[in-house]
Amino acid sequence: MDNEFFVNDRYHILKILYENQVTIGDNVFTPITQEELATMTKWSKAKVNKVLNELIDNGYVTVFSGSKGRYQITDNGLDVMKKLV
Repeated sequence: MDNEFFVNDRYHILKILYENQVTIGDNVFTPITQEELATMTKWSKAKVNKVLNELIDNGYVTVFSGSKGRYQITDNGLDVMKKLV
């Protein structure tokens, strides 16, 4: 894990997703839209979209079941949170 990757906005978004996970059946995901993330962080939706895409592109987050506004933290993302929290 590259700690430098998470000493910024990416960690902030990953932490929000981590802290707001829900479990339904066997599925664990975060039901938060980009608009809600923008409100929570006081960032623009464009910035939230950019940061989320960086997390997705680097394998720390996925879109849950192809649903907008539902994100799932990958095993790599969970490992990061265990190390940084």
